[in-house]
Amino acid sequence: MTPTQANRPERYAFSVDESKAIQSIVRRVVNSAPNQETHARNKVFDLTNKLLRTCHASIVKLDLAAMAHSDTKLELVLEDLGTLRKHLNTRTGNLPYGNRLHFTTNAAYKKPTQQVAA
Repeated sequence: MTPTQANRPERYAFSVDESKAIQSIVRRVVNSAPNQETHARNKVFDLTNKLLRTCHASIVKLDLAAMAHSDTKLELVLEDLGTLRKHLNTRTGNLPYGNRLHFTTNAAYKKPTQQVAA
């Protein structure tokens, strides 16, 4: 059954700032990849772009500005992308309950910060 205009789900419209932040995040991730072959870089680019756009549009609003422009370690961004890669269903837009992310605006999906003992 093909969707008609009346029952077709609305698509999320990304703002210019969100698109720029996503592109900046993707560039950081691609440049950090150890493999420099074009095919592998393109695959990392496509997968990262798809994960970020699907998650931000349908499940959890991500703090894209913090991910793109933060001076925090890239490991936190890569950890969130690894969580999304393992658990996010990009077809249905489903992230199972209990998965936590560092860069989210929703407190229910926020990963608790670890405090370092001095």
